[in-house]
Amino acid sequence: MWFLLLLLHLAHIELVISQAEDRLILKNGNKGGYPCEGYLEVYHNNTWGYVGDTRWSKNTEKVACKSTHCGEPVDSSVKDILKPSEDRPIWLNELKCEGHESALWECKHPGWNSSYYSKVTVKKLKCSSNITLSLDGPKCAGAVQYSIDGESGYFCNNNIGEKEASLLCKSLRCGGLREIPPSERMVSEKFTGSTKMNLDCSTFKNADPDHLWQCVKGNDDSASCKPFSVICEGFMRLQLKGNQSNVCSGQLEKEENNNWVPVQQDNFDFDVCQQMHCGNSLSPNNSTNKNLNVTCTDEVKVVLKHSGKDSKCYGTVNIEVNGSVKPVCASTWNESEAELVCKELGCGKLIYTQEHGNSRGIMDHVSCKGSESSLWHCPAKHDKNIQCSNQPYVVCSDSVEVKLADGPGRCAGRLEIKHGDQWRKVLKTGWTEDQSAAVCKQLQCGEKGKTEKFSQGSASFLSLTCPENKKISNISECLTENSNKENPDREAEAVGITCEGHKVVFLSGTCSGHVGIEHGREIYWLSGSNETWNQASADTVCQQMHCGNATSFSFHSRADMINKVWKDSFSCSSRKKSLFECNRNTTLPPDHQTSTAHVKCSGNIEMRLTNSCWGKVRIRVEGKEGDMCADTWTEDKSVKLCEKLNCGTPIKAHNSPKDGDIIIKSLHPTNQTKDLTQSIFVKNQDNDNSCNQKPAYVVCSGSVKPRFSIPSYKCFGNIEVEYEGKWIPVCEDALKDTNNRNTICQELKCGDAVETRPYFGPAADKLAILNLNCTANANSSLSACSSITASTAACKHSGLRCSEWRTMVPDKKACSGTVLVHWRQGPSAVSRENFSETEKEKLCQDMNCGGRQSTNKSHPQTIEIDSFWNKRFSCGKNPGSIWECENKTTPSRKEPVFIECQKEPNVSLSQNCSGEVRIDGVPVCASNWDLSYAHKVCQEKLCGNAVFIKPKAPSKGSGNIYHVSCEKYHSIIGQCRRTKGKCDTNVVFITCSESVKFRTTEKHGGVLYVSYRDKWERVCPFNPSQYLEAKLCQEINNVTHSSSKENKQVNLETTLEFTDTMDVKRAVKQHSCGNAFPATITCYITEPPPPPSPTHPPIPKGPVIVGVIFLLVVVILISSFIRLYVRRVRESRALARMLPGKEMEFESGDYEDVMDKDNEMEDFSRGRFRSETEFVSENDGRSVSSLPYDDIDEADEARPLTFPATTAPAARDINVHEDGVTYEVEDPQESYDDIDTVPETAQTTAEVHDSPETQHDLNTAAPGLVKRDEDYLEPDQDE
Repeated sequence: MWFLLLLLHLAHIELVISQAEDRLILKNGNKGGYPCEGYLEVYHNNTWGYVGDTRWSKNTEKVACKSTHCGEPVDSSVKDILKPSEDRPIWLNELKCEGHESALWECKHPGWNSSYYSKVTVKKLKCSSNITLSLDGPKCAGAVQYSIDGESGYFCNNNIGEKEASLLCKSLRCGGLREIPPSERMVSEKFTGSTKMNLDCSTFKNADPDHLWQCVKGNDDSASCKPFSVICEGFMRLQLKGNQSNVCSGQLEKEENNNWVPVQQDNFDFDVCQQMHCGNSLSPNNSTNKNLNVTCTDEVKVVLKHSGKDSKCYGTVNIEVNGSVKPVCASTWNESEAELVCKELGCGKLIYTQEHGNSRGIMDHVSCKGSESSLWHCPAKHDKNIQCSNQPYVVCSDSVEVKLADGPGRCAGRLEIKHGDQWRKVLKTGWTEDQSAAVCKQLQCGEKGKTEKFSQGSASFLSLTCPENKKISNISECLTENSNKENPDREAEAVGITCEGHKVVFLSGTCSGHVGIEHGREIYWLSGSNETWNQASADTVCQQMHCGNATSFSFHSRADMINKVWKDSFSCSSRKKSLFECNRNTTLPPDHQTSTAHVKCSGNIEMRLTNSCWGKVRIRVEGKEGDMCADTWTEDKSVKLCEKLNCGTPIKAHNSPKDGDIIIKSLHPTNQTKDLTQSIFVKNQDNDNSCNQKPAYVVCSGSVKPRFSIPSYKCFGNIEVEYEGKWIPVCEDALKDTNNRNTICQELKCGDAVETRPYFGPAADKLAILNLNCTANANSSLSACSSITASTAACKHSGLRCSEWRTMVPDKKACSGTVLVHWRQGPSAVSRENFSETEKEKLCQDMNCGGRQSTNKSHPQTIEIDSFWNKRFSCGKNPGSIWECENKTTPSRKEPVFIECQKEPNVSLSQNCSGEVRIDGVPVCASNWDLSYAHKVCQEKLCGNAVFIKPKAPSKGSGNIYHVSCEKYHSIIGQCRRTKGKCDTNVVFITCSESVKFRTTEKHGGVLYVSYRDKWERVCPFNPSQYLEAKLCQEINNVTHSSSKENKQVNLETTLEFTDTMDVKRAVKQHSCGNAFPATITCYITEPPPPPSPTHPPIPKGPVIVGVIFLLVVVILISSFIRLYVRRVRESRALARMLPGKEMEFESGDYEDVMDKDNEMEDFSRGRFRSETEFVSENDGRSVSSLPYDDIDEADEARPLTFPATTAPAARDINVHEDGVTYEVEDPQESYDDIDTVPETAQTTAEVHDSPETQHDLNTAAPGLVKRDEDYLEPDQDE
């Protein structure tokens, strides 16, 4: 009994512990958050999870509805739906509810998140209650009411915040929350007399509830309950728009759905100007477009001031009201308000905002959305004399001026920026081409620019901080509130820029063509005539381009050129190196526009890479071919060269050669250069070793291409890249960056990257892509990557999953069931439309299931699903996979495909619930194997959860065994991808929880042993509760116990990690705790009592049993002695009558030797109770020696061994006299058939003599026998 009480107590503790702050809700997104219908979500341990349907019952539904305040479950309303997310845990499963529990976790279950659940579906439930919410007041405002099955009530405002109020406004279609008004204004008589309930949404820490009913805590009739009230955005907000000089005059607008729309009718029952803090309303004037224009009595505008003076686009923010200027306070000021000021004043974008000293202002706590027409119309506190702790200061983009100083022209020179009222220069460190482009655009000097060094000037430095990963359009975007800080490094270099608007000379072709001049974006042509173009000028141009001398020069007339002739001509000599060094003629003949200059040079320039799209840069110039020095080679040059060779864009090379024949030291393309052969080349001198034989080396993106190694798995699997003509795997580190992953997926038309995947299958070659550096965009490919590096260094290879990934898997088994396409939005069924036997055959082959199984059986739909794949399938001849059969046609039939293939993989364990994992008898490689895979095997074999995984040497060799890769939607191992190949590791060995065994060193406890990896081993010390000890003892109850005694520290490798509600077998973990004393437990188990033992009587019933046995022995001995005595009397044949008061003697025979036998008489007198029939009273004085006793024997043998009672029924008194022994015997209240009742107390004294006959036994004898006429004895008769 005490053991049962202990179990009940522990069960009570279990329920109390489990009730912490957990919550159950019914979630149904398709019904707008209706709280009494949906799938079950449980909040536990700060995480939302699901409830599995293993052991689901009506009682489960009853407890779920009751605990959510939703009444009773509706009959036949339970359905299977797909789990919304695979990332959430299954908190509860294998529930055993009885229906009376107040929460699901009070039902019996193996523990939180302790039951492995691999289904893709959960249960959806509908309860009987109908819940509605409303507001007791005007539309979108008032106290919150609820109605449950027709009975209404109110919510208290306890624990209510903006989160709950916003949810309510949204659920009532009143927009967002505007404010939570003071609850006192909403108290009404209806509220006072109504039922009230408390809300507690604190458990929804990471997400909003779908419905406030999910937060219901219980009734609250206390006086402290105040109504939960809201004012939603459904209330009309107003503003005036159209007059910057007076924001209190203009077109009246109201806010609808976060947009401002004109008001066309004056149907207000309040003064709109007063609501807008613009004084009083004058008569409204309707314009011709029927929009309502309003002019208020006050004139208000926003002004900026710097150092107390009016400023344009920078300064402190002030409000001028009727000519009086007062500051705006900055208590809640942020960029939203500052951006609105710049926008309102037409000053461009906000650069930065900061706070200045305190003052007394007119506005505070300003909160703008950004869509308002003026700062004045933002929600704020308005008053005439507000104490400001700080005043906002704004700098807008239109306050910034830019110039290029000390350069060859307006579009080239040192960059200077006017910030505030000072011109400042900019550091070159950290400067980028995008920033140069922004300056050039701002100066209208073209779209691009490049940095060059110009004179440094005397201005101080301005610090710029440009946004990262963003292309700026205006250099003002790089200014911050810290830009005015001085740079202490006076020797730092200032940035110089040459914009593309700067003029350059070029030839229309390589070493020949028309001579052109590019000025900004405009192209001009050099005038060609006898007066403007000659041999010397032509030679100068050819030499300048490293093309030798001019073999011919001419002038051509082309309609597309003569209209844009450069306004100057040049007169050159042989000593000039550049056309612009020649004398410039500004006076041109009248016909200078009729033709343009043309030249053909003697030389030619060629550029290539040694291996098509990768290799050393080779240049042939002036008749000699050699390498380009790598020191001056830039990324921009690589871009142009890869483009020229139609090889995409450059990427980082894996290895660069260390030797080369350098002939060109540097080259400088112009902004208009499309071909590097048109650049200005700087030749390497024979005695110049500055390059140290380092040739430029370029690998273009055209030399690399990605692919997925197995085409049947669409857009996911192992990634391979073609590198220098060889397909190699990609290292895991190269795919860590999101841009890299997205680039590969987008190039393969697979959308964006979702996640990296473990490499699947046998080990690949050692050479792999070690590093990628890509920038993903809409048309991404590896050609957009700036670097790609291959290496033979050891690395972990990786796979990839893209957003357009998809695969087909049956819903139940590995090779049969309803065909589901698993993709980024979850499972979708495949329409049977056009999905013929050909497609089924191909799908079975893709799934390693052999061919399709021909059958005429009809197959009902095995899963309820509404989502269907939006494409049909039609296979042509010999498709590579089922996905090559996919077409763009959308199926019209919403009937799923059911497939049944010829083979079904058999998953087994070598030792029932543990051992080597095998598929169709073939072992499985341990690479990529994880705990979830082991769970699938254990659950499929009905063996609980996996508790141990260990690679072991295979029993059949590791040459050609299975490699397995599972996804979350695979519910059984047979559905997972598998392929055979060499295994570099061992095979998988697992232990399931149902094979775990426990034992102890003693019968009722001792050192705890566990067997879960083919051996008995001791456990790390722990402090279990009594309940867990009881659970362990139950497991140990039927196990053979060892008898060893252990009292020393040993190395322990196993721990038990559990909660009180967990199945103890699932708590086993392999985790070393070093040298420690092994864990011990004590089992308090009641054992059945052992058989009675004379030397060790059992307790507590033993003494009673021994007493009863002893009494029976005494009675038997007494009966035996009486029978012996009677037989002796019968044989005497003589009866000696005794006188009254004398002893009666036995006359026949000599019996004195009987009395001499001490041992025998002692046994008689001490070892048992004697019957009173053994004694004859002295008063009876009659001899019985000669009477026959045959009939007495018969009668005595039929009687029970009982005796008449004494006068003291409560006890026996044993009195020893001189002449014999006297006994008082309890009256057993029994009678005899032929013997009269004897006196209550009969005393008999007798001498006992030896008799020759001792073979007969008497069961009993009556005391007080007397002599009668008959030949037998009868009981004495008293009175």
